[in-house]
Amino acid sequence: MAAPSAFAQRLDARVAQALDNRLVERVGSGSRRRAARALAAVLVTPVHLLSVVLAVTGILLLVRGDGWWQWLMAAFVLGVAWVTRPDVLGRAEPDTVLVAPPTAPALTDLVAEVAALLGTRPPSEIRVDPHLNAYVAPRGLRNRQLVLGAPLWVALSPQARVALLGHELGHLAHGDLLSGQYVGSGYRTLHRWVELLDPVGSEVFENSTPVLVQAVMAPPRWIVNGYLRLLVAVNAAASRSQELYADLASAVVAGTEGAVGCLETSLLADSVGSAAQRAALDGRRPDLGEAIAARVATIDAEQRAAARRDAAEDRRSIDDSHPPTADRLRLIESVEPAPAGIVVDSARNGRIDRELAPGLQQAFKRLGDAYRYVG
Repeated sequence: MAAPSAFAQRLDARVAQALDNRLVERVGSGSRRRAARALAAVLVTPVHLLSVVLAVTGILLLVRGDGWWQWLMAAFVLGVAWVTRPDVLGRAEPDTVLVAPPTAPALTDLVAEVAALLGTRPPSEIRVDPHLNAYVAPRGLRNRQLVLGAPLWVALSPQARVALLGHELGHLAHGDLLSGQYVGSGYRTLHRWVELLDPVGSEVFENSTPVLVQAVMAPPRWIVNGYLRLLVAVNAAASRSQELYADLASAVVAGTEGAVGCLETSLLADSVGSAAQRAALDGRRPDLGEAIAARVATIDAEQRAAARRDAAEDRRSIDDSHPPTADRLRLIESVEPAPAGIVVDSARNGRIDRELAPGLQQAFKRLGDAYRYVG
């Protein structure tokens, strides 16, 4: 395994090559990325300050109030403060399944090896969830969690899985989590404000909201919605640059072929989803993970190439925070091909599969239930 310093030099060289050749302009200049990140932080700061003001105001009304009306107002303000509170520290999502290190030593060692190559601390928790995605997030004050989406994990080849780990831990190595959590928590708070100011269909009014209430709440909801859209637009440049940098890290960790395979598999989301749905609705109750893996195995090189052409034409991306997948692939394939820093052989991959089987089974049960009982 290459030393972290050697890895840093290789990654810096690849970033420099990408910038010098202007292969994907969204990698952008460092000044543009820093400016976007700073402006997003400025925009989200009043959102956090409002949360603090609401909490302090509610406490003061509760402590210093001398009448029932002030205590009632305190309860209302504290209720709003609680509903719109920022999730700065991070928490485990309820649909995730914890993978305990003693039960998954091979996976834990692989994640630690990727983290060491990237020169960052490994996450304190590894979790599995039922979504076609993966991400890193804070967990408490100093810890971080890595969440692997079960459908994506079983759809990937062994080396593409290494690329996925390299991409996600690349965010940690690049320091994306700190700035991303500060902005992201404000983003989620604004979403809660929009929901709070949208009384249509509220249980309070038994799904029949008075027109006067809708009219009163509409203007502030429009303002909050506009502010939210502005924040998303400003932060997009920084987020997309972070994703491209993480893609380059994944290529150095897993090799160019592994990184390309990981991104190409993300373009097969419709096939993965349909395979999972068919298996979930099948009365024989086949294993969803096996159904997904079998479906992906039938997709040949020609079909993958067609998926890439379609993605390039419609500028498809995972979401607004990610660049178009075609641009991400173009970046990885345009720089000098990278050998894999970490190679996972079939024996090691088999051990990881066996270790993850209980967590994947729980995640797929939740996914299957979601398909069967939707609506």
